Amino acid sequence: MRKIGIIILLVLCLAFLLLSGCVVNTVIPETAIGNLGNQEPSEEPGTENPQKWPGLTGFVEWYGSVEGSMDTWLDNGFNEIRDLRDYQDTINVDGSKEAVLAANTKGLKFIWGVSSNSFNNPDYTITSTNWLDFRAAILDAAQWAQDNGVYEFQIGNEEGYHVDVTTMTVAQIITNLKSVATEVKKIFTNGNVSYSCGSCFIDGWIAVGKGDIDILASNVYIGGEGDYNDNWKTYITNLVDAFGVDGTYITEFAPSYSSLEDYSTDEAVQTAGVTEMIEYMKASGIKRALFYSWHDYPGGLFGVVKNDGTYRQY
Repeated sequence: MRKIGIIILLVLCLAFLLLSGCVVNTVIPETAIGNLGNQEPSEEPGTENPQKWPGLTGFVEWYGSVEGSMDTWLDNGFNEIRDLRDYQDTINVDGSKEAVLAANTKGLKFIWGVSSNSFNNPDYTITSTNWLDFRAAILDAAQWAQDNGVYEFQIGNEEGYHVDVTTMTVAQIITNLKSVATEVKKIFTNGNVSYSCGSCFIDGWIAVGKGDIDILASNVYIGGEGDYNDNWKTYITNLVDAFGVDGTYITEFAPSYSSLEDYSTDEAVQTAGVTEMIEYMKASGIKRALFYSWHDYPGGLFGVVKNDGTYRQY
């Protein structure tokens, strides 16, 4: 089954290739994994495609999919995975930790941390009172990440959406995250310390700077819930202009934050949206981007792999 999955994944790779003046128009034999766009048809199966954009590094994915999918990812040149769990949800945090350890055995780079996502549970809304608990959880997670070989530690994900806006404002959470990042960097020295802000809050971060955060990243979508426009291009341009190509990257991207089928029920149109985003990121100088996501989940149609195990056209 793994061989079949890899073969079908070629269709995904076709959409993810960014070609430099070269058009691929050929039938790909089943044994030619890695030969997309390659002028050397004798290349060994499994060899990484030389024309795949190296900036397309991997996926944002639920931790439960990691162990069963990581060989397929690595075989096709995707070497990063990102997963953050709510610090209050200890069962899922522990499951995510297990995925980190499994990924380490294969050399898959894990971008990991904790969040406090009020959309998952209203009790997780960040207030001036429970911020101290969140801060302590970030520091504890940073120590675990340091001790267990995490590649990149994230101090949160889109926390500006999760504040109560009265006792904890967006401006205050930005200040608090910058402060805790200074403490985290004393603990986590394996790699970069990063934060992923919602695209609506990019300007706020630009205004005050990222402080000791190594990489101020963002999650960028063409749109969602029926509203799609070109604002995503401005978000990417502003990130690069403010923080440089080494100071930012795209921690999530896809046509829609609500559902691929909200963007379009036509998989060819979905593919065109993905391709447009990749082309724009490449032209911007962005060096890393992770696709959201690898697999559908109940109520969430986002994945390369559908709930029935088949692959989307891209």
